[in-house]
Amino acid sequence: MRDASLEEERMNLRRFAVRLTGDGSLADDIVQETLLRAHRAQSSFRGQAKLRTWLAAIAVNVCNDHFRRQASRREVAIDDPSVAEIPCDADAEHALLEKEMGACIASHLMKLPERQRQVLALHDMGDADHAEIASILGLSEENSRVLLHRARITLRARLRQNCQLAFGRDAIPCTPVES
Repeated sequence: MRDASLEEERMNLRRFAVRLTGDGSLADDIVQETLLRAHRAQSSFRGQAKLRTWLAAIAVNVCNDHFRRQASRREVAIDDPSVAEIPCDADAEHALLEKEMGACIASHLMKLPERQRQVLALHDMGDADHAEIASILGLSEENSRVLLHRARITLRARLRQNCQLAFGRDAIPCTPVES
């Protein structure tokens, strides 16, 4: 693979990992581990899916492993002591709010059943089609479609039940619902 295309795949993989985790620093770790695993397993790449899809599938597994190792899968921490050092302007505030919302969504995404989470991540975040997902995960295309549908319904319900998503009107776009 040419260096330019490798760099392009790395950047696409990082965008995917950020969307999956809601955390840029964690995404960098996910990308590094994904590329290491891909290098070790390069002989297993059969070309049945695009390279990008294969890497996304590995990234989903790396992310799953990361969250399994956590003592608690209840929350994705987004506390960062360096936040106090960021000047409070509109761009910085927007970046912090995006990070918080991404972490909130990622924490609920990680609570989905594993197969639903994998299909949703590969399809909606990794741009894989159902044929590629079926090949990677050993499913039928129809099962992939069903799992995607169920994942979207479940994630939407979890967000509706547990978060107040207020775009543009609330200072904090994704806050826990008060019980």
